[in-house]
Amino acid sequence: MSANIGCINVGLDHFHCRYDHSALSSETMLSPVTSPFEDALAALRISGSVLLHECYRPPWAIEVPDERQLQKLLGAKSDVRVLPFHLVRHGSFVLHHDGLEPIDVETNDVVICTGGKRHRMAFGAKSEAVSLADILSGEADRREVASVARDKRTTELICGVFLLRSVPLNPMLAALPPVLKLRTAGDDASPLLMRVAESLGEELALGHRSSFTALRLLEVFCAAAISQHRRAEGQHLPGWFKALDDPKIGSAMARIHQNPGAPWTVALLAEAVAMSPSRFAARFRETTRQSAMAYVTRWRMSVACRLLRETELALPEIAAEIGYQDTAAFSRAFKALVGQSPSPWRQQTRLRSNTFPAA
Repeated sequence: MSANIGCINVGLDHFHCRYDHSALSSETMLSPVTSPFEDALAALRISGSVLLHECYRPPWAIEVPDERQLQKLLGAKSDVRVLPFHLVRHGSFVLHHDGLEPIDVETNDVVICTGGKRHRMAFGAKSEAVSLADILSGEADRREVASVARDKRTTELICGVFLLRSVPLNPMLAALPPVLKLRTAGDDASPLLMRVAESLGEELALGHRSSFTALRLLEVFCAAAISQHRRAEGQHLPGWFKALDDPKIGSAMARIHQNPGAPWTVALLAEAVAMSPSRFAARFRETTRQSAMAYVTRWRMSVACRLLRETELALPEIAAEIGYQDTAAFSRAFKALVGQSPSPWRQQTRLRSNTFPAA
């Protein structure tokens, strides 16, 4: 396979609200319809870009910069999370990631680097790595690029990025490990991830890197990979993914997501899932590693970020939407978690978002 390089940019506990408790309807209490997993996934506003699709002869090594440098390299703004992924269609390489032991990545594996740190892909002995920036600019020495695909010693590699826009305080992203390694074929892979990886490879083999189909496949690829991680690993350690599958805690989280502006208290959430407040509070903290009301506040502010960025609603309207009758109290809670007050955050985000319009 000849070189084919390109880049496509595509588009707490101590804060309390004053509520009217009569606003909490029996429908909200008894009939949760929102999946927190799907809610948080949709809130990521995923898009994607393929950076390279090549075959490499050993020895070779590619250095991928940290997230901030990737943002600059790709023209993404600082509020857009950039998650590199590397899909091996044939062959293998070793991933050297800051803070982790080397990871062997083999045929039909994909690794997604969510932690924002620099990393290096390598096969064979090589003292110096070629930088991704030099590859994309055409300045790199490309002698290791194979002229034919899939001989015994070559690695066919698809590298790209997932771009996540509405991500402040999103519990899904915070729950992911710094590197996801997943199978895209065989018994360990989900049928959806298998089909998407194969379809993406076929689309790229035809040279359709920027096609509508390829871009949609990247979105589904990211979603399917996170879903597979949840099924394979998410239940083993305390945290957000495990909480989703707890019958009581998952049900309470669904109610929070269904109606973030409802007058939630520990007592009301406990009542909704038929537990005593003390048992519910302890189980919620044990399962999620945070208190129930901290989760309520963080999800409300995550929703507020989305509304600030994607709508023209005034601050009092957004505050009311997420359960705050007092706009000043909303602003204080928002600043405590996001680091800025809502109005300046909205202005800066709008200015930074021209390249990546809302989905």
